[in-house]
Amino acid sequence: MNIDVNELEVMEDIASLAVVTGEKKEKYLLWQLEISMAHAKRIDLIVSFLMESGVKMLLPQLKQAQKRGVPIRILTGNYLGITQPSALYLLRSELGDQIDLRFYADSHRSFHPKAYFFHADKESRVFIGSSNISRSALTSGIEWNYRFNNSQDSQNFKLFYETFEDLFKNHSYVIDDAELKAYSKNWH
Repeated sequence: MNIDVNELEVMEDIASLAVVTGEKKEKYLLWQLEISMAHAKRIDLIVSFLMESGVKMLLPQLKQAQKRGVPIRILTGNYLGITQPSALYLLRSELGDQIDLRFYADSHRSFHPKAYFFHADKESRVFIGSSNISRSALTSGIEWNYRFNNSQDSQNFKLFYETFEDLFKNHSYVIDDAELKAYSKNWH
């Protein structure tokens, strides 16, 4: 990829934003996620809903990360049946067994978090806000997301990440072929 000086300045401006609101192209969450994935050594996502439109937008960077050996974990919900089976099939077909894809397990509790964790050598960052993985949420929809890193606010970063770890390890189940088939059959 050949980037000219003007494009590099725009990318640096985008990367410096801590508040992402979606109302202007420069404030799309998609750009922040792409920049973060390009430098990540580990990726952990927790979102209520996955839509095929959003997965298609993130897939090129996820595949690049996977080629670099980056572990990718995604925890999503089947709450209200909004997560599209086609989004899950797309992730599984493109990333195979290299992605750890799970559903939140407690059907008696709403599941509505949205956080994007990117771990690198020197720091880890998280985007927390209102964006699920859909085209609208990642681009032009009015969504509010805030980015901070573990060196700015280590206490809250640790709290969010430990909560993610607990949910992922103790309150979820793997979306394997059988689970995906059953979810698809009952999805409407």
